[in-house]
Amino acid sequence: MIIKALVSILLAAALGLLFPSGSTLADDAVYKWRDDDGVIHYSARPPEGIDYEIVGVDTRDDGEATEAADDSAAAPEPAAAEPPEQPEMARAEPDPELVAERCRQARQNMENLTQRPNIVVRGDDGEQRPIGEDERERMIREAQDFIDEWC
Repeated sequence: MIIKALVSILLAAALGLLFPSGSTLADDAVYKWRDDDGVIHYSARPPEGIDYEIVGVDTRDDGEATEAADDSAAAPEPAAAEPPEQPEMARAEPDPELVAERCRQARQNMENLTQRPNIVVRGDDGEQRPIGEDERERMIREAQDFIDEWC
């Protein structure tokens, strides 16, 4: 509860610094919501398709800032020492047509690397240069590894 009050006070102070002349933003709603990872967001516009709270800044005569919305239904704050649990990411399967094209390219590279004695590549500077035997062997291993794994 203390954290919520501090957040409310900080939000009111930030709005006061941005709009010191008492602009109409003090009467506007601020929308608060928690995403799937437990992160709290504030915005001047409500999020689409997500439950949210309307947090208003109430400027009373005594200058006290309070939350206008009831926070009793809000989810508890996550522990500061532990990050929220991350969802398991499913491995996306690659596009079969793209894999087939990459396999075709890898086989073509492998044929060029093993059949042609003088291979020239374009460097990062745009200049063409011949590859050395060590580089040729590395490129052959990489192409073969790709073919073994994907083709």
